[in-house]
Amino acid sequence: MVRKLLICLLFVIPRLSRSQEDSLVIPESQTLDLQLLITEAMVNNPEIQVEVYELDRMSAKIPQASSLEDLELKFMQEEMPDFKFNEAMYSRFELMQKIPFPAKLGMRRELARIQAEHAHHNHLEKINEVIEKLKVMYYELWLVQQNLVLEQENARLVTQFATTAGTRYATGQSSQQDVIKAQVELSMINNELISLRQRELSSKAMLMALLNRQPKDTLGYAIIPEEPVFVARLDSLVSVAMNNRPMIIHDSLSIDEGKTVYSLAKLEYLPDFKFGLERVTSPSDGFRGWSISAGITLPFAPWTLGKANARVEEATAQINKAKASYTATRRMVEGKIRDLFYKVEAGKQQLENFRLRIIPQARQSLHASLSAYQTGKSDFLMLIDAYRTLVQLTKEYFMTRMQFEQTIAQLEREVGNQYVSTIK
Repeated sequence: MVRKLLICLLFVIPRLSRSQEDSLVIPESQTLDLQLLITEAMVNNPEIQVEVYELDRMSAKIPQASSLEDLELKFMQEEMPDFKFNEAMYSRFELMQKIPFPAKLGMRRELARIQAEHAHHNHLEKINEVIEKLKVMYYELWLVQQNLVLEQENARLVTQFATTAGTRYATGQSSQQDVIKAQVELSMINNELISLRQRELSSKAMLMALLNRQPKDTLGYAIIPEEPVFVARLDSLVSVAMNNRPMIIHDSLSIDEGKTVYSLAKLEYLPDFKFGLERVTSPSDGFRGWSISAGITLPFAPWTLGKANARVEEATAQINKAKASYTATRRMVEGKIRDLFYKVEAGKQQLENFRLRIIPQARQSLHASLSAYQTGKSDFLMLIDAYRTLVQLTKEYFMTRMQFEQTIAQLEREVGNQYVSTIK
């Protein structure tokens, strides 16, 4: 019986180092499709919706910026004794319209358009951020569920070990220590299962918050491809990021915005106009007639010229700030891409070492301990130690795989592309 149990152990543990499809048979209806979750988040995530509404708000400002100010209607009763309206000398109705200097309205519209474009790229950047969060939490859920599968199988096997050790102790073939050690091992597994179930619920809660689902909703099992995929080239990733990362485009638009503000500030040296049409009546002498008025602002007057100069200086400083910010953003993004690329490459090599060397060597060690235990050349403690080593290395493999996928998710955000793994 002991031989059968240990053979079962050797058969099950290697399978736990593979993908979840191999380690646990799950109905397809209970598995999670990451791409469908991403689509759902893009539609329902509250943070993304906030940016959508902000984009709508900024877009609505464009026609406002190019519109004239409201027409002003003025009514006056002149030379009126003691507020006696019917005894006023003159009654006046006047329509007044302010008209900016030509090109000002067009420049204001262009400024509003650039600001709306800012909101568009803020929206895209928020989508990148939310997708990264979603993937990070998804891979954390995958890790927890993988460890749950592993610990549940461990609990079953160690329970059988404890039963077998008890039988061997009753027949005098082993010491009571074997029984106690197996029971302690089982208690540790049960504690780990409690912790893992809590972490699974927490991960699902965070995912449902990102998806804006109701707490009563449920989530199934996270799955990932069996083999890690990453064939991207560093220079290609940097090139794609410089052309596609919403944050970089946003900061480049800030330069255009500064230049537009500068042009608008220069236009403030030019005057605006006012035109009025007035209807005048005089009850006392029966006069009925029209008056026309026109006005012009004087921004170049000595006592107002300083304000226009300050606007130009402010716009110049805004352009310089935008250029510096744009350069800083490009350098920061490139630095992060390089950092994450090196981490992904290292993770890829580590995963290969786990699959080709570390896990197989730990499995061989368990085989040797099994043979030694069967022939009485080693005790139960050495077998358990070999078993723990393989289980621990399997968990480390799962952790490395999760970190590998999470790092790719972070790299996707920095590049501004969800398919960085295959960019060459």
